[in-house]
Amino acid sequence: MTQEKPVQVGGNTNIKGSQGNIDTLHVRKVVARNPNTPKQVLAKLIEDSDSNVRHGIASNPKTDSDLLQKLAFDIDKDVRLAVAENPNTPPVTLSLLSDDEDVDVRFGVAENPHMPEKILLKLAHDENAYVRCRALKTLQIFPLEIQERLKMLLEENWVPRHNEISPNPSLGE
Repeated sequence: MTQEKPVQVGGNTNIKGSQGNIDTLHVRKVVARNPNTPKQVLAKLIEDSDSNVRHGIASNPKTDSDLLQKLAFDIDKDVRLAVAENPNTPPVTLSLLSDDEDVDVRFGVAENPHMPEKILLKLAHDENAYVRCRALKTLQIFPLEIQERLKMLLEENWVPRHNEISPNPSLGE
């Protein structure tokens, strides 16, 4: 049995192997998504210039909270969205992402079933109607007694938006 030598990731774009050229970008993406990849390798790949590699780390179910917290500041919105949807993302990071400038990232936070209720309550008042609706839908997964308490909190803090209190001219108001 012959031992294979480890391949250095991030160097050349192609590796000459027994089966021909292998695209290292593809290898880095596969390694980033693999739940068996060691933390040290993921920590190295987090600095990869390709956003697809960083996205793979952010969506990896075994990525730890430290790396997810770093990826929450990624320039690529799809990476931040993957962090928002990862079940290992800590509440403090989710809270940070709930203020993200990108509506898709906030929607991803509102969609996360592991979301603390406090953050969902905040997103239930988001400026974007889709984010508000998604946060309210996610709140429905909580037990009924918590839903009742949340409903009261929502009603107490409810501040109507201008377009929600303006009369509708087509209804003759």
